[in-house]
Parts: sequence; structure tokens; C-alpha cells
Amino acid sequence: MRRSVERSLRLLGLDRLQLVHLHDPEFLDEPGREPFEYMMAPGGPVETLANLKEEGIIEHLGIAGGPIDLLIQFVETGIFEAVITHNRYTLVNRTAEPLFDIAAQRGVAALNAAPYGSGILAKGPDTYARYEYREAPQEMVESVREMQSACREFGVPLAAAALQFSLHDPRVVSTIVGISRPERVRQTIELATHPIPDELWERLDSLAPSGG
Repeated sequence: MRRSVERSLRLLGLDRLQLVHLHDPEFLDEPGREPFEYMMAPGGPVETLANLKEEGIIEHLGIAGGPIDLLIQFVETGIFEAVITHNRYTLVNRTAEPLFDIAAQRGVAALNAAPYGSGILAKGPDTYARYEYREAPQEMVESVREMQSACREFGVPLAAAALQFSLHDPRVVSTIVGISRPERVRQTIELATHPIPDELWERLDSLAPSGG
């Protein structure tokens, strides 16, 4: 972990890093060992990052990953100042709700990544029927199709609703959107500011798949 941070400093030409996230701890390549216990063990990755913060090499520590229960465990340690979740808080998946509540209670900055679910909520299910880079469940595909139809009734792009769903949540301090080309910056700003009536939000909530 220390070597990784030192390499980042060298490549970036910096003497300190403003924010470092422990990224995807769930993909621990240690058979038979639980990610949380391993990461939090004495002399382990989290202690090393905390030491680097004490040394002034890192200013702030964050945790980023997928499984909500695991992220909550890390947030509850009080060590991390920011948390990133992805694909778990969108129009069709609300499973990050408990994480956002706990982060807000503890004063931890919550960042929501992938508000388009990797593309289905930007391009529509008929163009890109995949969620989190995998084939989307049929129930989700149907829900997105109905949401897209509802958005068309109100003259609102589905992508605008998907983006603003995250932007309007007071528990989310920042929404992370992947941008592939320079012109996407302007398009994203347009989506973020497109007027959306309350009636449409009510329709979209009613169309969210069960268990999401």
C-alpha cells in the first residue's frame, strides 16, 4: 500500500495527495480471508493509509467499492471521510439508501458514481440493455422501457432524469459521471439543468423495479 502511494506521488510529481480511496476491497485476492478483517488488521492496508495521513502525505481518506454492507462497515470505523458507491443508487436501483443515511449521520461525504447504470439509463434499453456492465435483468429492462416512455410524454430525456435523480439527493455531495469526449461536458450540463416536473418524478418512482 505504501509503495502504491509512493508510486502515485512520483508519477504525478507531487509531494502529497489530497484524497486517496481504498478501492474495491471486496476483490481481495486472499482466499479464505474476509475483506474487512484483512483490510483492518494491524499493520494492514487501512492502518498504512492512516499512518500516511498522520505523516501528512495523504490529506483525506476515502473508501470506494460495490457491496453496500461492506462499505457501511468501513464508514462506521470513523477512519474514512468519503465513500464512493457505484450503480447502487439509480432510477432502478436504490440499494445504497442505508449507506447514504449512515454517511450523512456521521458526516462522511457520499459520492454516487454511475448514475446511468453503465449506460442503460443514458441510451435506453433498446440500445444498451446492460446494467453495471452485465446483461440487465428482464424486470429492469421493462422498468427502464416504461420510464423512458414516461419521460417522452413530458419531453424529458431519460438521461436527464437519471442524472438529476442523483444530483437532487441532499445526502449525495457529488455525482460522478464518466465522460468519453469533450462535447459530453456540455451535454451533461444540459441534462443536469433540464426542467423536470414533479409529476414525472412521481411516475418514475412508481415504475422502479421491486427489490431495487
